[in-house]
Amino acid sequence: MIFNGDIHGDGIVRIDGKVEGNISSKQGIILGEKADVEGSLQSDNIIIFGHIKGSIKSKELILKTTGSVQGDIFSDFLEVEMGSKYDGNLKIGQQETNDNGKQDKTKGKNPFVAPPGIEPGSTV
Repeated sequence: MIFNGDIHGDGIVRIDGKVEGNISSKQGIILGEKADVEGSLQSDNIIIFGHIKGSIKSKELILKTTGSVQGDIFSDFLEVEMGSKYDGNLKIGQQETNDNGKQDKTKGKNPFVAPPGIEPGSTV
């Protein structure tokens, strides 16, 4: 089956066929092993067993052994299993710019930067 068009929702969506369009779902997106998507993905949680050609924006992304991505990834957390394939740019925990072109300091804080007053390598 081939689906042409965008998919939007709040729940979890699982794709096991071909989609030509953008997919956004608040709670989660799962691309099954037979999934083939041409378009962007946007969700809080994304798990990829299949293939996507397009950009991905998520809070948490898991790229499974059978998964492949051709496109840019913007994520706060990324887990990549051995054997998966990825070709594109990667930004993890980067500050985003809002519509006014100013940096949004509440989003994308790097979790590996120590808070003020704590020296790198110190024990807390």
